[in-house]
Amino acid sequence: MPENINIKLLIKRILSLLSIGYVGLMAFLAFASLYYDVKIVSRTSFIILEIFLGLLFGGTMIYTRKQILTSIAGLFGLLFYLPVVVLYYSPENLILLIPLGIISVLVFFFSGAGEGIKTILGTIYLLLYIICILAYYLYVSIFAGNTIDTVTYESISPSQAYRCYVLDITDSSEGTTKVIIEPNTLDIDYGSIKFVEKGYKRIVYNVRKNKLNIIPEWTTDPEDGDILMIDGEVRFRTSDAVNEDPAYRYFAAENRKYRFLR
Repeated sequence: MPENINIKLLIKRILSLLSIGYVGLMAFLAFASLYYDVKIVSRTSFIILEIFLGLLFGGTMIYTRKQILTSIAGLFGLLFYLPVVVLYYSPENLILLIPLGIISVLVFFFSGAGEGIKTILGTIYLLLYIICILAYYLYVSIFAGNTIDTVTYESISPSQAYRCYVLDITDSSEGTTKVIIEPNTLDIDYGSIKFVEKGYKRIVYNVRKNKLNIIPEWTTDPEDGDILMIDGEVRFRTSDAVNEDPAYRYFAAENRKYRFLR
């Protein structure tokens, strides 16, 4: 009998290591929500993946809830879930957010941590959710403005290193037309779900009028690399983007910004 108890305890301790993977996944999603847009590529494949991960992490962490690793890990899921639900919220992303939220709540309340700790952290998390959600939507309403942004054209450079798109912005005045360049090699693709890098952007065309039907044209040059032309004018060169001069370095790490601030 003591041997069976020891083996069962050992199994629980080993399985509790999966809680590190849960925290890592939630931390990655929290980080990704700051710099990447999320796109569900294949709903069927993603649902299968989600069910598998939900059963794996949820079932294992509930089973090992009294282990120290699991108890600690279960308390942080809701914290990492906060930026994910705020920044990724949209009808298209509910397939990601709802199951993720359910698992985070279950793992938190089933955690083997003391009830006092869960009560205190639960109260803090609730206040954080209320404050952050209100602050974010106030920011969107006041600073982002009431505009309708429509992508009217997209293309990829000959080297596949960059992509551009034309953004037609409708507002209360004449609107705006922008052409934006982004790196095309920094996305994270997991097959059924894709994280599209949005932390690096360079506006190469910005006119205070919309519905201009702008069609950027890519060409290539042995010295300058990819070149973007708009109305016969050069608006972007690879040679400028990789120039070490601080005035250039368009896509350097220090120029990366939170996607919701751009």
